[in-house]
Amino acid sequence: MENIDNAVASELVSIDDIIKIDNQYNIPRYQRLYVWENSQVLTMFEDLYDAFSSKKAFYYLGGVLIVKRKNTPKTYDLIDGQQRFTTLWLLSVELGGSLIDFAKHKNQLRLLFSIREDVKQYFEFAIKGESLLEADEVKANSSLEKIINARNLIQGQIQKKLDNDRIKTQEFASYIRNNVQIIITEIAQKADLNKLFEVINNRGLQLQQHDILKARFLNNIKSKRTKFGKIWNACADMNNYIERALRSEVRKSISSAYHDDYETLNLQEIFRQMELSDEDGKRDAIDIISILEKRIRSSNEDDSEDNDDQMEDMHPEAEDSSEFEPVRSILTFPQLLLHALRIFLYKKGANDIAKIDEKELLQTFEKYFFPVEENDSMDFIKLLLDVRFCFDLFVIKWVAVSENEEVHLIKKLSLQNQYRKQTYYFRREKPESNDGFALLQSMLYHSQQITTQYWLTPLLLKATEIRDKQELYEYLRHIDNQLFCTSMVADNLPQRTWKSMTGELDKLELKYDISILDQSLGVSYPHYWFYKLDFVLWFLLKDKKNKKWKEYRMTAKNSVEHISPQNPRDYEKYPISKKLMNDFGNLVLVSRGINSEYANKIFTTKRSEFVAKPNLDSLKSALIFENEEWNNELCNQHRERMKHYLNRYFETD
Repeated sequence: MENIDNAVASELVSIDDIIKIDNQYNIPRYQRLYVWENSQVLTMFEDLYDAFSSKKAFYYLGGVLIVKRKNTPKTYDLIDGQQRFTTLWLLSVELGGSLIDFAKHKNQLRLLFSIREDVKQYFEFAIKGESLLEADEVKANSSLEKIINARNLIQGQIQKKLDNDRIKTQEFASYIRNNVQIIITEIAQKADLNKLFEVINNRGLQLQQHDILKARFLNNIKSKRTKFGKIWNACADMNNYIERALRSEVRKSISSAYHDDYETLNLQEIFRQMELSDEDGKRDAIDIISILEKRIRSSNEDDSEDNDDQMEDMHPEAEDSSEFEPVRSILTFPQLLLHALRIFLYKKGANDIAKIDEKELLQTFEKYFFPVEENDSMDFIKLLLDVRFCFDLFVIKWVAVSENEEVHLIKKLSLQNQYRKQTYYFRREKPESNDGFALLQSMLYHSQQITTQYWLTPLLLKATEIRDKQELYEYLRHIDNQLFCTSMVADNLPQRTWKSMTGELDKLELKYDISILDQSLGVSYPHYWFYKLDFVLWFLLKDKKNKKWKEYRMTAKNSVEHISPQNPRDYEKYPISKKLMNDFGNLVLVSRGINSEYANKIFTTKRSEFVAKPNLDSLKSALIFENEEWNNELCNQHRERMKHYLNRYFETD
């Protein structure tokens, strides 16, 4: 790996690469003892074994920081990651096979210890298959206690998971050697290692994949590196609104950069406000310590200077309103980066990525877009800012409306002048009534895989092209119907969302298909259809129903409940036949807590409890409990009524 003057030089490598490079790694004297608890060792083993069992092409184990030792060829100090690295070393010893080469370096230990001769001795015995557990002095040695516990736990897991099957054990060892990847980040020798060590250990921070990605992008930028770095930092602050995150980075008002007529941010005006041209081009602008310390500053809620800076852009009475209700993003920053990458590739006419997987962030960027020229890096960060701005304008966030309640909201951004003066402030205005656009997104969020949310890519792409909320609402209704309510053979969800972006789905003239509702699937019904139906019922009936309907919000539900119970506790006055027990008409989706609460209660009991609640947890349930009784005929009628509402809804698309 090539050092970059006091900057981050990183490489994604397999265990096999480490073996072939054949370096030794030393735990320096200032590093703490091995401290992993059994739960951490167990989690690492199970994650590796699950990846092996499911035949994942790659598994990202994490990262380590190293620095070259002076006057010692092919030997590096481990600055960060020694716990993970030590556990991997123990695993390689116990699994053996092709992985044993990770434990050894030319018949010596690959992992060295600067001052702990007892640990070194134990490792030398371990590699020979000797445990030393009989020695009282070893049992009493605090330096070895956690290591011995970890080794015993690994031995137990190998026996439990692999049943001491020699062939399977060798296959597992081979998988770890060839398919497990680690980010090795080399720090220049002249870096302030004492400060770096303090930042990492005292603050509990680790360099993450998006930090490495940031360094790689900024390494290409010469003229405006610091400014683009600040844009990246603001985009990474996901639990804040972008205008506030930018305000914190710029430390000057950015209201002049906002064009409310077009709902855009002028990047050049943001750069002008930064007034940091004297720092542009510095080679240490992406120093690893500054990257980590930036994360400290951005997460420090008590930073009064930042709070004062932000308040300059806000209304003087904003602190008394809902302006500063805590918000939480529905995506992590790595997930947003991958959505932005898909949009970037689409705009470039390139191919889509295979999948959204934040654990494979670096690997995905390396395969599909690795910036080489300065313009490559700048173009992506410019798009990232636009995507992030659209994300905050038009996508739901978790908003803490009280101490114990979070709801999905889209708060409108507005720019207003202050008491008729020529100074302006930003506002985030809470919607006065329930918002269909937010409710639809909430339905998709709860019904789709929380780590991917593929529907967001086409929505964010469209938002970069238009800034009309109503048009985006209609577009999302349309692609939701296309993606999840039609039969498209052989297309997975990433492929379908890509085809929706290219317009291919519109050309196919797909027909909506709700035949699944005629099947008797019971608890195997896809949860999507229950969420979808609740949105459809709200969309079509809210103006004909009471206040509870108008204020309905989506909540996390994970349990299919039988309205007429399978095994009633008491005599069921209104039973339905076994044939209809698992029919869609007799089913609703509720939380596990509510399902447990209802258990096998009879219909009349469930109805009275549902009616007494202050809020509606399911609109499908609300329609069912409008009946005073429940029987085969009503069950059939309800199913057909639900199909009727879905078809009516499709006609509005």
